[in-house]
Amino acid sequence: MNQKGFTLIEIMVVMAVGGMIMAVVLLSIYQVVWGTVRTNDQVVVLTDVNYATLWIKYDLQMAQYTDLTDGVPQSSVVLSWIDNTDWAGDNAAHSANYTLSGTELLRTYDGGTERVIGRYISSIEFTQDGRVITCKITAIGPGIPERGELLGFSTVTHMRAEEL
Repeated sequence: MNQKGFTLIEIMVVMAVGGMIMAVVLLSIYQVVWGTVRTNDQVVVLTDVNYATLWIKYDLQMAQYTDLTDGVPQSSVVLSWIDNTDWAGDNAAHSANYTLSGTELLRTYDGGTERVIGRYISSIEFTQDGRVITCKITAIGPGIPERGELLGFSTVTHMRAEEL
């Protein structure tokens, strides 16, 4: 007897095997896409924290005075200094104020307008011990679950000496 075509069992076996292969392929694609989104969110948060720390480190290196109390952590700080490199000789006074508003870190320079220098910041802590200032920034990104990794940065900077 000469038959053409497939039996019902053969078609069902092919569909079952094809379904399993498709499930594995779709799961793999989902994992790659979800992992890429999560990684991108982490990169955005790390870049933002890095940008904020660049501003803070710059101002900490210039600072001669702060509004910090030794050993007492604060979530905001005012750093001030005298610019002794002014060619005009007026030794201009400067200040930088850092405050956390929601999840945005704001910097105000010389009493001017506030500028957002960091987003996704969940906490910031400035601590002074003598002439040493420690800054710790913690952030959590938009695509990172609440239980997710906390991204932290801490730096220790020695303030400039006061004028003699």
